[in-house]
Amino acid sequence: MVNNLVHTSAENLNSHHWIIPVGSPTHIEINIIFWTIFLLYLVFSWRVSEKIRTGMSRFIGILALANFAYGQLNEIDKGIWALEVSLPLQLCSLSSLLAGYTLLRGSQIGYEFLIYWGAGAIHSYITPEVTNGEGLFNLFDYCISHGCIILGSVYLTLRMGYKPRKGSWWKVFLFTQLILPIIGGINWILQANYMFLCEKPLANNPFVVGEWPWYILGLEAAIFLHFYVFYHIHLGLSKWGNTPSPHYTSKLANTIADA
Repeated sequence: MVNNLVHTSAENLNSHHWIIPVGSPTHIEINIIFWTIFLLYLVFSWRVSEKIRTGMSRFIGILALANFAYGQLNEIDKGIWALEVSLPLQLCSLSSLLAGYTLLRGSQIGYEFLIYWGAGAIHSYITPEVTNGEGLFNLFDYCISHGCIILGSVYLTLRMGYKPRKGSWWKVFLFTQLILPIIGGINWILQANYMFLCEKPLANNPFVVGEWPWYILGLEAAIFLHFYVFYHIHLGLSKWGNTPSPHYTSKLANTIADA
């Protein structure tokens, strides 16, 4: 009964989303711009001093948090901020805030949640779905938010000396299962669609198969696979990265040996 109510209340909640067709000029442009910045940032930070490396880490963190804050203020200013669409309860919204905190303050747990929860940010460039609607500002907000997640997680691994601990991927997966019912309850109360639990994404993503509620099972399987793959990706990247920065040494000392 409750599940049916949740699903029914969520119908057409994605109608304001902006789908950028794969292969369209906009899709090509945002990918060329982002991946160029991504590579140049990593190349430039390779042989710089630890002070500059730490400063570049903080810059990504500040950018992530400033972009989120400005996006919220912009919606408030335009009178379009709403509980059912504007709360930072999408997985990528939470990852963006995590990126800001971890890049500025340093946190092994924050890092591990970032690399796993942020794994889906790759798909935001492969099959873009701008959830706050069409418009140039929304596109910038979308690209900066997801770009900081991708670049920030890789930067922490390659340039700041982080690496995921053994078993961290399935522990984060299990914790994620615990918060899904909470998000589902919020969706039911607000008639929202956070984490796409009530209505599937509009983007043509190969991991989204079937209708509600069956597509959720496919997403769960995809999340499980992504967490496992990204654990090994970042574990491999950590072998090619810089030595840990003194900025994070105290936070890493008790965790790197167990990784």
